[in-house]
Amino acid sequence: MDEAIALLRERRDEHLHWLRELCRIPSISAQPAHAADVRRAVEWTRDRCESIGLDAEVCETGGHPLVYAEWTGAPGRPTYLAYGHVDVQPEGDRTLWDADPFEPVVAGDWLTCRGAADDKGQVLVYLRAAQAWLAAHDRLPINLKLLIEGEEEFGSVHLGPFVTANKQRLACDGVLISDTGLIADGVPTITCGTRGLCYKEVRIHGPRQDLHSGTHGGPVVNPANALARLIASLHDENGRVTIDGFYDDVAPISEEERRLSQRFPLDEKQYAAELGVPGFGGEAGYSVQALRSIRPTLDVNGIYGGYMKDGASTIIPAMAGAKISMRLVPNQDGADISEKFERTVRQRCPRGVRCEIIDHAHADAYVTPLDAPFIAPARQALQAAFGGDVAFIREGGSLPILPMFRRELDAECLLVGLASPSCNAHGPNEKVNLRDLDRGAEAITRMFALLAAV
Repeated sequence: MDEAIALLRERRDEHLHWLRELCRIPSISAQPAHAADVRRAVEWTRDRCESIGLDAEVCETGGHPLVYAEWTGAPGRPTYLAYGHVDVQPEGDRTLWDADPFEPVVAGDWLTCRGAADDKGQVLVYLRAAQAWLAAHDRLPINLKLLIEGEEEFGSVHLGPFVTANKQRLACDGVLISDTGLIADGVPTITCGTRGLCYKEVRIHGPRQDLHSGTHGGPVVNPANALARLIASLHDENGRVTIDGFYDDVAPISEEERRLSQRFPLDEKQYAAELGVPGFGGEAGYSVQALRSIRPTLDVNGIYGGYMKDGASTIIPAMAGAKISMRLVPNQDGADISEKFERTVRQRCPRGVRCEIIDHAHADAYVTPLDAPFIAPARQALQAAFGGDVAFIREGGSLPILPMFRRELDAECLLVGLASPSCNAHGPNEKVNLRDLDRGAEAITRMFALLAAV
């Protein structure tokens, strides 16, 4: 291990050059105009895998391609699959960036560029670790497979079918993922769970066209009024979701996870200041940290309908709509919650209007078992590389690929995120802390050796 770590540190400048090169590619997967750039990022990743001694190829998926690479020269040793993505979010409003979104800028310990944190910098730590071992010893301590896709930022549309069709090829003892974050800069973090998602759109239809609110106001049910009452009914005075049966299957957090999560308590005042909010609300009886990670939620993501331009137009709108997302926790089934939501909303829709519900997506929550074989080696490797104890947290967002990997590969996922809480992923001036990436690469290098003994 010492020789591999020494070589890893020696090649830091080379690895920074890798990150600059990959980040310069505007691989925006959601925009067809950038399809060639996504392919270029995938091909760059394949070439880099081959250059360090892995067998690698570009695989077509029916959408954007992906990279599959492997080194399987350790018979009898465990096999791990590292997953990541090299596609990125659109840059958004360029005027909010301090420089070109696709020209990496290094200032102190930070590199700013779209994709630097999500997920190009994090993907490369696995290549850096593999290179260090292969250059130092011409072998890895474990069998390693890499699956690096180009569609994560718009739903990993073709990843599931690819995994299903390649189960034997992708067979592994666990999945390693670095696409989450640190609880604080410099604090090693294992994300041991993510929430699921149920995303719906509700449209309330009234008259066949907008009506004069003076002439017709009163007897005609206003779709915007009906939608407002419907949305208001989805929470009670204590902040609990009122969908019938919403909490029936919620699984409590284990005592072990509760103990680990309390080692790094959230500073609620600092968190409020960072967000620019005067205080917090939500479901009564739970801490802010619990509300943002281990409790289910329902949030309106947008409301539309009626007259929204300058000045006044006194109308009864023909239609009003809202987009609503629910974050789910373990044991809540996405399809079941979807059905319960629709049933409740239709029952509460008033007479005089018609309710249309569109199902955009649903996915289940995921929790990594704390007794999984890779937890202890990962914790030991992170402690050694970062020089401090490891935080165990749950992520409030959703990663549908996690239950998919469990279902298709019968393998659990280890989430070792390296992104800063202030990385601005998906926003302007996305950045990554280079010191944390370096420590993350060292942790992965150590982890390869420690996993070999499991």
